Amino acid sequence: MKLIIMLCGLFVTTSFQSTKTITKAERKYAVDQLTESKEKLYVQLTNLTVAQQNFKAAPGKWSIAEVMEHIAVTEVGIAQIVEQTLKQSADSLKRAEINVSDVDVRKILTNRKGKAQSPEMLKPTGKFTTLEQAKSFFDAQRNKNIAFIETTNENLREHYWKHPATGVIDLYQSILLVSAHCERHTAQIAEIKSSKDYPF
Repeated sequence: MKLIIMLCGLFVTTSFQSTKTITKAERKYAVDQLTESKEKLYVQLTNLTVAQQNFKAAPGKWSIAEVMEHIAVTEVGIAQIVEQTLKQSADSLKRAEINVSDVDVRKILTNRKGKAQSPEMLKPTGKFTTLEQAKSFFDAQRNKNIAFIETTNENLREHYWKHPATGVIDLYQSILLVSAHCERHTAQIAEIKSSKDYPF
């Protein structure tokens, strides 16, 4: 942000960082969403056999193990985007580019009727040898994300990036996106488990 100051008859332009941070209500809402989406995911992952973890409803479809890998890798990927974007200068003027509310972000991501292609870098590649390994990787990053939103004083509302499904969003909305993304794929796991040939 820039401030123009009139000093001794001269206009001087100076840059400064905004010190705004999220509200207590926003902080609590994000923490609740991150915590609840993790709990919902783990309910779906309870007591799965190896056959159930690796079952695919059709050729080209993901298994539960692959969905979990995608969830885990995306959790880290979005956290890295937040970290990198915070290194840029805050800019309140870019808020005009945001066309979605906090509620919209969650609605868009959790709506399974809206199909989307995952970026290549986030597609499952067999990164984890077991489901438990994937869960452990996810759990460590989710705990970091919760700790971040609980304690950060960064100006999340004036830093932005563009997500393919939502368009431009601020970094607070990005945290909500993380939890909504998890819920989206938790629903996908439930769909896999309801397939007619799913092993019991």
